[in-house]
Parts: sequence; structure tokens; C-alpha cells
Amino acid sequence: MKRKYYIVLLFLLILISGCSSSKEKGSGNSTDNKKGSLYYQVSLSDTVNGVDVFHTLLPEGWNSYIQSSWNVVSSTVPGLEVVQLSSPDGRASITIRSQEAYVENQKYVEGINQDYYTTYLHYMDAGSYLDYFMSQYQGTNLIQELAVDEALLNQLREYNSMKLEQGKKDALTLNSVTPNVSISVSDGGVSSSKRQYSYGSNVIEISTSVSALKTNLDSALSPLLSSEAINWLIPYTIIYQAEDEEAFKEYYDTYNFIVANSSFTVDYYAMVEYVSSYIVNLYTSIYAERAKASLDATNEYIDSHYSSDSSQSTHDKVMEMWDDCIKEVDKYQLEDGSYIKTSIFNDVVAQNGDEIYIGSKAGIPEGFNILDKKY
Repeated sequence: MKRKYYIVLLFLLILISGCSSSKEKGSGNSTDNKKGSLYYQVSLSDTVNGVDVFHTLLPEGWNSYIQSSWNVVSSTVPGLEVVQLSSPDGRASITIRSQEAYVENQKYVEGINQDYYTTYLHYMDAGSYLDYFMSQYQGTNLIQELAVDEALLNQLREYNSMKLEQGKKDALTLNSVTPNVSISVSDGGVSSSKRQYSYGSNVIEISTSVSALKTNLDSALSPLLSSEAINWLIPYTIIYQAEDEEAFKEYYDTYNFIVANSSFTVDYYAMVEYVSSYIVNLYTSIYAERAKASLDATNEYIDSHYSSDSSQSTHDKVMEMWDDCIKEVDKYQLEDGSYIKTSIFNDVVAQNGDEIYIGSKAGIPEGFNILDKKY
């Protein structure tokens, strides 16, 4: 079920733009077609482990860049992909941020809790979050609130209902193995917002959505252990920025076209799912040593639950890459089909028959073939 949620998010990004996911060359709006514009397909990979995470269709001359961050601030969504797209003259740009997750819980101060790999932040609906996000730009002013497609909100509600249904099933299972603790899950609501701001001479349009679930924990051992939390997810944030109103209008149709033909990949959502499961299993097993009776059972459930609904081969591949990233090693395939791993600080791996060279490019012996990194 969890994998289905991430696939739903993939289609949500397309729905947000309000158009089809066609990526055929030249499939732009009517104005672009009349001009005979050229477009090219772009695939961007995670800069940490090389997984293909984002696809888009760009007009000729546009530039693309991605920044990947796996500083774990949330076990739910442990990584962040920030895609930057810019016009040939640099007068306009588009930023697309992947999903982000937060928790509101009055028992914890706001900020990153490294014990539980959670970022605590007070819950905000989509409009309030946009104001919060834009507060990083000192001196911004709200120009106008733009209409949100009701069909998008309906999709978000359906997605939240799916999460709620699975959350209730998970709570029942957890309650059966933790008799002294009772967990219940309820709908926290959905919202979506699109706004325009001025920032000096710049004009910024930004849109996002928020999906939330409430969790109540009641403990028979002590009222002090009881708590209420709001787990809220931001599926995407899209920012269009131009240096002045003229550029904003000039590239506005192009901005809508690019967003319409952009999406995060299924591999990205699978990677987030598997890394999230790994982290949850890891810290749950650590705390199981401290409270073995109940948490061992919880850990066993989490482990079986997150492994059963997904492709084991994909799981192994992603986790191997994640493990290699932590160990700072690269993987190479030898001529006989076997693999070798070596430190990322080595420039190259080369082979000549049974002989293997590892080191700098300048020192490669004559007759050796350089091997490519493989995953």
C-alpha cells in the first residue's frame, strides 16, 4: 500500500499543473507550436546515488540542475531533491522541490530531533506554509491569491483517504502488539494554494499542497506518555521567479508548459520508501534493546510490513547504493561480470585480463581499459 501512495504522489505533481503528461517533442501549447519551438527531454539523477529521479521537457536553450540532500531530518521523507530550471537569458527560473514531511507535537520543541529522525514544526495549511516559506525573502509582498483547481483538491482528499485507511490498519496491528499503548489515526485535512508575490523588481509565483493525518497515543502506564501529533506532508513546492514583470509575462506560458511536462519518477518514490523503511527499522531496533518486550514486536511488524509490498530486487539495489554512499565506495563491473568496490577517492579502476589497477588516471598502465561505475 505504501508504494501506491508514492505512485499517487507522482501523478499528483502532473495533476497540479493541470495538463497531460505527454512528452513528445514539440508538444507545447498553441503559441509554442506556432513558433515551431524545439524541446528536449531531460532526465536528472540524484547526485548522491545516481538514481533517475526527475523527468522534464525543456525548450531549447533552457538549463537544468538538481541538488540532492540526504541529511536525514525526517524518517518519513529522508531526502530532498531541488530541481532548478532557468531560461537561456537567465531572466526567469523555475524551482521544483520534492516532498517534505513534518510533525507537530506539543511534547517536543520545534526543530530536528535526531533521536527519532523527525523535524517538528507547527502544522500549517498550504496558504500559511507559503507565507512561512516566503518569509525567507525579506521584503516580499503578496500580490494576489490565485484560484486552485477543485479537481486537484479532490485528488488530494482521495490520497489522504487512502493514507487514513492504511494508517488505521497499521494502528490496529500496532495496538495488538503493544497492549499498554493505544494508537488512533484520524483525518487532518488537505489544502492547496497558489500565490504571487513581489520581491523588489522580481515577481514570484509559488504553489504547494498540504496533506495531514492526526495521531493520538494513549498510554495505560502513565498519562505523561500520552500525546497527540499531526503528521503533515508537502507533496511538492513549485516556484516561478522572473527578474521583472516583463520577463514574468514573457516566460509565463513556458513556465506552465515545463511544469505540465515535469514529474518525479517512480524510482524516486521507491528510493524514498526503502530508505525510510531502513531508517525506521534501524532506530526501532536500537530502542528495542532498551524496551525489548514491546518494541521488538513493533520492529518485527514494521520490518515485515515494509518489505512485503515492494520489489525485493529494487529494495536490494537501492539499499546497496545507500550503504555504499555511507561507506564512501564506488562499484565497478569487471570484464567477467563480477563486481569490485573501492574508495570514492580513487580516480579510476582499470583492467587488463586478470590484472586490476586502482588509483589515479595519470598512473594507468599501458593496455588497461578503464571501467565504468555500475549499479
